[in-house]
Amino acid sequence: MSKNKRKIKVGGAALFDGILFTSDYRQVITRQYSDRVRCQINTLTKDNRLITKIPILRGILGIGSQIGNAAPDFIKSSGEQDGKNASINTLFLYIVLIIFCISVPILISAFFRQDIRNIVQLIVIFVEFLLYVVTLKSISDFNVLFMYHGAEHKVVNGFENLDIKDMTLENVKNQSRFHKRCGGNLIVYFIILTMLSVFIPVDNLVIKAIIMILLALINIGIAYEIVNLFSKLKKPFDIINYPATIIQFFTTKEPTDKMLKLALYGVLGATREKNGIVLSEYIKKYINENLKDIKCDIQDIYSILEYITGMNRNNLILNKDSYLLTLNNEIKADLLLNRYYFEKYPLQYITHNQYFYNEKYYVDENVLIPRSDSEILVEKAIEYIQKESLKDVIDLCTGSGALGISIAKNSNIDKMTLIDISLQALKIANRNIRLNGVNNKVITLNSDLLQNKIIEIEKQENIEDKRVDMIVSNPPYIKTNVLPSLDEQVKKEPKLALDGGETGLDFYIRIVEQAKRVLKPNGILIFEIGYDQLNDLKEIISKNNEYKLLESVKDYGGNDRVVICRFLEK
Repeated sequence: MSKNKRKIKVGGAALFDGILFTSDYRQVITRQYSDRVRCQINTLTKDNRLITKIPILRGILGIGSQIGNAAPDFIKSSGEQDGKNASINTLFLYIVLIIFCISVPILISAFFRQDIRNIVQLIVIFVEFLLYVVTLKSISDFNVLFMYHGAEHKVVNGFENLDIKDMTLENVKNQSRFHKRCGGNLIVYFIILTMLSVFIPVDNLVIKAIIMILLALINIGIAYEIVNLFSKLKKPFDIINYPATIIQFFTTKEPTDKMLKLALYGVLGATREKNGIVLSEYIKKYINENLKDIKCDIQDIYSILEYITGMNRNNLILNKDSYLLTLNNEIKADLLLNRYYFEKYPLQYITHNQYFYNEKYYVDENVLIPRSDSEILVEKAIEYIQKESLKDVIDLCTGSGALGISIAKNSNIDKMTLIDISLQALKIANRNIRLNGVNNKVITLNSDLLQNKIIEIEKQENIEDKRVDMIVSNPPYIKTNVLPSLDEQVKKEPKLALDGGETGLDFYIRIVEQAKRVLKPNGILIFEIGYDQLNDLKEIISKNNEYKLLESVKDYGGNDRVVICRFLEK
């Protein structure tokens, strides 16, 4: 919608932890938490009563309504847990303050001569206003509030001055942090009107105080009309509004980019005719604003949107021109897409989803992402299990559990033990056990390689009954000095699952030695290896004459990937 054709108005109120925006359509409260943004959206019913259209009265009602609507959220944002009765309490507080601020000047003037009392009252009201401004400026806790106030003004100015398509972070940064319709301007005009009220020709100070208190309500309505009138002035006539704007030098500060982004979400959410953004429009908007110079795959974007919405990708694509992305989901999509494209997080960690050997696995930053090349190991393990009727298997350095679970689901083994030193990894593995429905034959064990399994075996009278038929392992095998040169996305994976020591062989050496105490005679040991480690593995195996190398297998790219050997107990 063009800015010139836009009839809807939007107003806001700064909170200590966010911003509240109100339009004819809805109220949107955007709050910033340590690691996320959250929006609360309230649909509003337009008040079409005649009284809301009568000048002065509409201002009184409007200010009362704004205080009533904003008070609970303002109280909560300041750290109070309960905003209950905040509207009534806040309105009462404002009334008390107005009565106090009018009564004090009149009371003080009683100590002066009749002919200068009006001047004394005028001076005291002005001093009260100065004290109000100085107090606001001196309270450090208000700094964040004033920054949010500045963000609110910038985006509202952007909404009024720019086309919607130009409402970007960079463009709203350049908008003024001062706004013609600011509530601070209303306070200034209210003070001016109150100061003029002191010249009411009434000598009795009690009666004068009552009249001025009653006039305060009317002055609020008049101040509201003045703000609205002056806000419509075009340059150069808007200079008339400048004196009232001075207060905004104290009540607004330059916001951070994060605050501006928060304000952008709020103002767009409040002013869209529909309660959301059409999916195809969102994708186009995100690409145009963020990925002009970045190569992107639209399917990656749909993967993230599929995760956020919970909708099937095909349905999303089919309904992209009609499906509305809610404001909270839009914010979440921005966050996750930024994490993917700019923080270089792997897509699998963002969507917590990876398919491996036709099975679905949950993954996060605590585990290595299963790769398709590792499916070679699964295939060879299943081949030997079927050929030799093996029943008891260990997946060592299991991580997500993908290797062991895939083997268990696609073979006739009786038991699979997933072993890892990381308790966080085992939580993921247990989740994947449940996800894939193999609770009946897959268990987990926390251990530094095979140490706890060896202890378990050696506690038994009949050791042979506790030994296993096969061990499979994809241990850490990257050389320590190579880690800094890895792809940025790979660096996001746990170092514990990558670092194989100075030569990259530390774990292979330890596993080959420990496996002798865990494998049954003629048991099978299967490793995944780095593309250049075959000769090193052959040498390690040859030094342990209890093992016989059966075969090595290349991956889909033609690189050495899997080594299989048999344990021949001497």
